[in-house]
Amino acid sequence: MLRRRGFIGQSGVAMLASAARADQPPRTLKPGVLRIGTYFVNPPFEFVSNHKRVGFEVDLMREISLRLDLRANFIDTRWQLLLNEMQQSRYDCAIGGITITPRRQQILGWSVPYMTTTLSLVVDGRRTPATATLADLKMATVGVQAATTDYDAAVAMKRSGRIGKVAVYPFARIADAISDLVAGRIGAVMKVYPVASWLARTTPGLRILGQVPDDPQPLGIGFNLKNAQLLAAVNHVLGDMRADGSYDGLVRRWHLA
Repeated sequence: MLRRRGFIGQSGVAMLASAARADQPPRTLKPGVLRIGTYFVNPPFEFVSNHKRVGFEVDLMREISLRLDLRANFIDTRWQLLLNEMQQSRYDCAIGGITITPRRQQILGWSVPYMTTTLSLVVDGRRTPATATLADLKMATVGVQAATTDYDAAVAMKRSGRIGKVAVYPFARIADAISDLVAGRIGAVMKVYPVASWLARTTPGLRILGQVPDDPQPLGIGFNLKNAQLLAAVNHVLGDMRADGSYDGLVRRWHLA
């Protein structure tokens, strides 16, 4: 059975509950507004459907903003720019299925993980036998997005001989990787589980082969290091949402359970 993801558990709730609610409204770039940097090319986290911005993280940030008495204002940018722009305080916070890593913790503050997931490999079920495992990818080319933890994991797997080659795609062109997978030009595509599951569900013939072992992906909301007050306020709201069941409601709505 695939270990799909781990959401905020009891230990996480305790950590969140320990964050004190500030006496004053959290400081934001524009009073009354929470500017959120992201990119709408990352389903089911955030994407455009019927000309509307939707997704699990869109709903999550709208609920957080509401509970902080702020209006959510999503600013569409590119993955390649987002973290640097967040350092420059162009946004109050940044979200986008972003894995918290030691290197990223050096440049930004991070909420407690609102989800801990895995890296999964999507294959074409018509070409890959049902009995295949990750061990059968030794000669395969695996598609990943540039400058991601997916890329880092794939490079490490190539160096250890667990996959054959790494094909790198621009972040916003994941559809190209899926097209190449369906056409047989690559053997698999690696993404965090929610995205991998979405791709497998929405493209006929695709399925998840398995997950990269021993490589958990804690996802968080990024903040400027100088705005600890806003970070603490968001952590408090995340704890409230977990405690009152509204977080789990979003998980069910977006079929992440």
